[in-house]
Amino acid sequence: MSRKESRIQAFQTLFQLEVENTDLTINEAIDFIKDENTEVDFDFIHWLVTGVKDHESVLDNNIKPHLKDWTLERLLKTDRIILRMSTFELLNGETPPKVVINEAVELAKQFSDENHHKFINGVLSNIK
Repeated sequence: MSRKESRIQAFQTLFQLEVENTDLTINEAIDFIKDENTEVDFDFIHWLVTGVKDHESVLDNNIKPHLKDWTLERLLKTDRIILRMSTFELLNGETPPKVVINEAVELAKQFSDENHHKFINGVLSNIK
C-alpha cells in the first residue's frame, strides 16, 4: 500500500468535501474512492481526513503565523487543504517531517499552480 497514493486520495477526498459543499459524511466521501482504488491504505486516509476536518481550527491557528502577508482565505483551496493535511500529519503522525513536507510539495506540484510548491515548502518548514 502506497502512502503517497493514500495522501493523494486523502487530498482529493478533502477537496471534494470542501468544494462540493455537500452533506456527505467523511465515510461516504471515502466510500466513493474505495471501488476505484485497491492500492491505498484506507485507515490512513480516514485518519488524515477525519483529523483535518475535526481539528481544522487548531490547524489553521498553527498555519496562520507562517503565512507572511497572506490569509488562509486568500489561499487557493488546494494550497489550504495541502497545508492543513500536512500540518495535521506533522503534529500528530509518526512520519518524519522531511517526508511529510516532501509529499506536500509533490501534491502542490501536481494539484496547485506553478511555483506554489515553494510557498508550501516554506510554510511547512517553518511549522516543523
